[in-house]
Amino acid sequence: MNTRSAQADKRFAVVGAGISGIAAAWELHNAGYQVDLLEQDDVAGGRFGIARLGDRPVMMGGKNLGKKYSALRKFLAQTGDPKLEPFGINTSRVVDGELLTIDSKQSPLQRLAGLRRMAPLTDLAKLFNLARQVRSREENRFLGSQAFTKIAAASDHKPLSDHFGSRIVHNMFRAMTVRMNGAEPDEVYLGTFGTNLTMIMDTYDQLTDSIDPVIAALSKQITIKTGSRVQRLVVRDGSVTGLEISERGGPVTEHPYDGVVIAAPAYAAAEIVKADLPALAGLLLEVRYFPAAVVLVEYDRPVFGMDVRAVVMDDGPCSNAGVYGIHDLHIVRYTFSGRHARPTPSPEQLEAWIDRAEEQLLSLLAARGVRRVRSVAKVWEAAYCAYVPFHGSFLDDVRARVGTVGGLALAGDYLRGAPIESCFRSGTEAAEALLR
Repeated sequence: MNTRSAQADKRFAVVGAGISGIAAAWELHNAGYQVDLLEQDDVAGGRFGIARLGDRPVMMGGKNLGKKYSALRKFLAQTGDPKLEPFGINTSRVVDGELLTIDSKQSPLQRLAGLRRMAPLTDLAKLFNLARQVRSREENRFLGSQAFTKIAAASDHKPLSDHFGSRIVHNMFRAMTVRMNGAEPDEVYLGTFGTNLTMIMDTYDQLTDSIDPVIAALSKQITIKTGSRVQRLVVRDGSVTGLEISERGGPVTEHPYDGVVIAAPAYAAAEIVKADLPALAGLLLEVRYFPAAVVLVEYDRPVFGMDVRAVVMDDGPCSNAGVYGIHDLHIVRYTFSGRHARPTPSPEQLEAWIDRAEEQLLSLLAARGVRRVRSVAKVWEAAYCAYVPFHGSFLDDVRARVGTVGGLALAGDYLRGAPIESCFRSGTEAAEALLR
């Protein structure tokens, strides 16, 4: 039997059809193996948050693709080369009673002047020093790098907010940590802050037609099984040999596999492995997740303009309101996250939150007479990963625990970072580890 035939006789399972799982499944498929991509929800895509606003496909979760997202962009080029449109960076907030905007089209001096109004020079100098480390080595864009593991060892005994002054924490850091991690600055740590800095050191495009065409193209090459809830591993003689799965709410049955990638959030992975690997499950449950609600509202006329396309908010459950796309000035994406947005709201509470955020936004932008046309909402109990302190040491412990059993690999937002590129790379790395 030749090598290719031997590969074709092997079947692997990837649990979770978010971007980490998609990456792992794609890597295994390209290596010549059969792959089942298992998703407990009725649609693939995970926290891309695939939905529809009227007849239009939209993404309620992660949707912006950085210019530096090389691995993800290579994958997209191989799976239909979907259309992209520029999104850039444009965010505004009220500073000293005035709406201050930072835009990627501004000159470096203009952006520096804006930053200077947000924070004292001493704190900006400390921030730029961290940014230089992120820029100097690609590995520092992701969790677990040597440089940030050293920073964590020296600094993670106290939260990020204790390392800087209150002005920069309020004016800059809160927007960064709430947007990426759903967490306040006193709930995250310096040793993982490189991933947040990466976010503001890139420019972005957006998928014009959502991620739908990519998943449709993928489903023609890989078996995607939605409605498949994985209950636990099947472990024999020290190796994973299969999974126990309930399909469409039916009875739990055993399915044989030659290896498994669990590409799910840490809490979900812990639930799957706890019966066979309780120590690993305990580690994974240390990772913190925070909730979020996202609402897209289409209005009958533009709310934003080209100069101001997003506004950071601090005094309520709405943390950010911005355009859905650069050509969608009439569609506002309201994000409800951070401490004020916990716990997740009832439908009635969410409607009240929208009313309040809309009133604030329209007043701030002096946009009068606009009328809602339609809306769509998505609520996540655990939308954002906020990692753990001393994250490099945590990753070493996870790798050691996974190494005690054969045929298992992990992927997800808690391993390389919450950004889409980080999640994609974690999936690719998990597939490579499984093949080794």
